[in-house]
Amino acid sequence: MFLVGGQGAVLVMFVLSSYCSAVGAHCNVTGVWVNTLGSILSLHAEGLHLSGSLRTSVEVSHGGAGDEMTGQLVGVLGRGTQATFTMSVRWSGGSVTAWVGQCFQTWKCPVLRTMWLLRSEATVEEDNWKATRIGEDLFYPQKTCHEHKLV
Repeated sequence: MFLVGGQGAVLVMFVLSSYCSAVGAHCNVTGVWVNTLGSILSLHAEGLHLSGSLRTSVEVSHGGAGDEMTGQLVGVLGRGTQATFTMSVRWSGGSVTAWVGQCFQTWKCPVLRTMWLLRSEATVEEDNWKATRIGEDLFYPQKTCHEHKLV
């Protein structure tokens, strides 16, 4: 489809200005986020320090995340408009999880792209090989982007 005349030029300029205004915009990590599996992450940034909680919707083994399936987190926020971060949770069931990631402000909505390591307790050293798992999470704001399905 081709747009002709002044209306087409105005439309193209509007689309480009909307996209370009988000590129380089500050990505704010403070808020409530939801990942692809429905886990709920509540983050608060104060300076370069992160605090909050994560209510997981999954566990590797029953009870691994504890009865509440919620862990308190601590973390560190990098500098920059699309800030990097790291955060860790100690689960009451004995395992720990650490995430590293970056906050991206896209033209649709902000997103947290993360990689995680989950360490479960091995009862004997011979089980060490199966006690660490790695994965990836995408988090979107719970309210402003709830219409976006996570992929």
